Amino acid sequence: MEPMDPLTHALLGGSAAAAVSAPSRMRAAAVIGGFAALLADLDILIQSDHDPLLQLEFHRQFTHALIFIPIGALVASLLLRWWTKPQGIPFRSSWGMACLGYGTAGPLDACTSYGTQLLWPFSELRIAWSVIPVVEPITTLILMIFLYRAAKRHQPGWAMIGLTLMLAWFGVATFQHHRASELARSWAQKQGDPVESLHVKPTMMNLILWRAVYKTGPEIQALAVRPALSGDERLYPGERAVWIDTSRALPDLPSDSVLAEDLRRFSRLSDHFVVAHPERPDWFGDGRYALLPDRIAPLWGITIDARHSDRHAPFDNFRAWKPDTMPRFLHMLSGKPAPTDSGSS
Repeated sequence: MEPMDPLTHALLGGSAAAAVSAPSRMRAAAVIGGFAALLADLDILIQSDHDPLLQLEFHRQFTHALIFIPIGALVASLLLRWWTKPQGIPFRSSWGMACLGYGTAGPLDACTSYGTQLLWPFSELRIAWSVIPVVEPITTLILMIFLYRAAKRHQPGWAMIGLTLMLAWFGVATFQHHRASELARSWAQKQGDPVESLHVKPTMMNLILWRAVYKTGPEIQALAVRPALSGDERLYPGERAVWIDTSRALPDLPSDSVLAEDLRRFSRLSDHFVVAHPERPDWFGDGRYALLPDRIAPLWGITIDARHSDRHAPFDNFRAWKPDTMPRFLHMLSGKPAPTDSGSS
């Protein structure tokens, strides 16, 4: 559920503002745009000790919505007025630069996998194109190099080149996502699995190895898929688990209780991909995410205690690295059979 890393957000916001500014104000535009792009992620401050799921509900919500761009830009312009006014930058100009920067935050996060409510309040749909991991070094380097050249030479055109190259790279990412999706669907068809819902997302810091997880009947199947930018395609069949229908998971739980409502909320926020953690059956997690792409153990979820139905469910992170986690990941990333696997297709 992490947002795109702050450095990339700032570089993209700064590049967007700098690319259309006058050469004399290009550096100021980069600062204003970069600062504004970071403000959307202040939604992490919306928390409640009483209701742990509140942060999950507001994460990438109204602050990332397209309709909120002018308001977020206004806040950024006001916060920077102490700096822009002595430089003779009119407030309207700084607001315009901030709009360009702030306007990149939501779409960039929508390119990752958690989901961003770009159309709030008209729709609660969480848009997740799932083409870029939350930390993606090539995107960051492209923006950094060309924004630096633009600032050094006072030539906005360099920032525009950086944005163009970034979009081209995102085109590659989109193609990889399509290839990974097709490989996962083809494998499911060979297994006789009707795919009811499929999520495909890149693994950390690369566009080579992808995680695919789909619902088929009462179960969830995880796959590691390697369409690769070069080399042979590989697919690593992973773990399978029963997905939890939260409306039936605890039949004795009063439907109007606080815990029952938390189960409904978490199921909706997880796109109904709820699974029990393999090592703790009282942990209900978001089955779309795991440390390893072929595993089921979720990265986060809620702890269920039916004895306290009048209390909110605690929210937990389950990131437990084991000795085989990184070696297994690197083997799949390199296209070799994963440790302890007899082979892959």
